[in-house]
Amino acid sequence: MENLLTIEEDFDKTEEEKEEVREKFVVDSLSACDWCFRKLGQIKKIKEEQTAYVKNIIDEYKEYLEKEIKKLDDDEAYFKGLLEAYVNKRMEEDPKFKLKTAVGSASYGKLQTKFEWVDENKVLEFLEDNELYDFIEVKKSIKKTDFKKKLTGSNGLAVDENGEIVEGIVSSEFRNFNVKY
Repeated sequence: MENLLTIEEDFDKTEEEKEEVREKFVVDSLSACDWCFRKLGQIKKIKEEQTAYVKNIIDEYKEYLEKEIKKLDDDEAYFKGLLEAYVNKRMEEDPKFKLKTAVGSASYGKLQTKFEWVDENKVLEFLEDNELYDFIEVKKSIKKTDFKKKLTGSNGLAVDENGEIVEGIVSSEFRNFNVKY
């Protein structure tokens, strides 16, 4: 816990004070490296604690919001139901009735058809049997993972197994810097 206080005190320092320490400290030995790794471990631990703390707060607010939204959704459904019942009653007298007031309006939209794609394979078979190819979509894509295994990079170019330059691909070399603590 004392280590946490030390690092938290480090975080309370002004940016100028931090820069001063960073300028003074030089890694020139294994013990200095160990010190850096310990600092990185402390930083990681504080990040995890802060993240967990904030996630808990966010979860509490989300739970509160969900409850409030549920209540409001229920109220909204209730009042819409009242308006729908009124409109239905009036539509029995006048099938083209539309409710309009100074505050709002309510009416039924145009009757529409909804399609549910229960078995797309049967639909595809129907389209092919009836030669309705305009409604069939064929998608081409590159198997990048497989193709990449067959390529090598050379001077920013991609070259296949046969030594052919593959246009449309550029290559670059990189190396990750890994730190474990």
